[in-house]
Amino acid sequence: MAAQRSKRACCYLRPAQSGCQRVIRTNLRYHRPDSLAAASDLLWSHRQDIAVLGGGTHLLPRMTRDQESVSHIVDLKALGLDGVNISANGVSIGSRVTYDQVLRHDALTRILPLLARVSHGVTGGRQVRNIGTLGGSACFAMPGSDMPGALVGLRSRFRIHGPTGFREVDSTDFFTSAFVNALEPGEFLHSFDILDIPTATGYHKIKHSAGSWPIATATAALWEGQRLEITLGGVQETPVRIDVTKVADQPEEFAAAIDAAITEPWDDVLAPGSYRRRVAAAAAKRALSELRRRVA
Repeated sequence: MAAQRSKRACCYLRPAQSGCQRVIRTNLRYHRPDSLAAASDLLWSHRQDIAVLGGGTHLLPRMTRDQESVSHIVDLKALGLDGVNISANGVSIGSRVTYDQVLRHDALTRILPLLARVSHGVTGGRQVRNIGTLGGSACFAMPGSDMPGALVGLRSRFRIHGPTGFREVDSTDFFTSAFVNALEPGEFLHSFDILDIPTATGYHKIKHSAGSWPIATATAALWEGQRLEITLGGVQETPVRIDVTKVADQPEEFAAAIDAAITEPWDDVLAPGSYRRRVAAAAAKRALSELRRRVA
């Protein structure tokens, strides 16, 4: 087995007037494997009691609030998953690529402007853009998050590594329910492959304030200059992709197609499902309008 770093950390500490205050309250063993096989071995050996550390913007706050408790943390930083490869076969994006890396990658933003559009407006602002990763957002599978819907809207394929090697999953199959993904014990997300590049895209999200999670997101994509698709995020537990080619120029039929696709609206503290359903068509219409401006 390849060498790896491993150390024990009792907790994270922060200064307080009365001394040090515990933040993460469990004994943690930190692992930093240097090969894909070693990472999968760790995840398999400690299944049910281990978490993968991406940017940490979801995991660490949950651990400080005692919403998640594990004894082992696996940091994938040494595995080279923070690169972008653009070739004649499409685009491959490592799961540890951050929003800021997307914004600073000129070729990527030119080929897939949707990713830059989403990354720039991600909830949390500059701090999250600097350390939050596309893969971490996808794996957390939060319904009211920008990236799941955008990745489904781009017809992404997810490359997963596990104890037996690689397998691929379509983005529509990766998100199985709210906060649940298709990863099996011992597996981690390696990269995203976008093999087909859309002719044009548009994006819109509705939220209460700049720092709020989205109530609804809509990704519009035009494929081969003909097929129009809308992908909704935040309105159900998982993103939903809709073919609107035949109704895109018919406002009433377009709104009806969007409404019909929402079979189980998502409720949370930010908005009831009934409200998300009502605003979905408006978000979709604005995403489609942005796409058409880009085509023009």
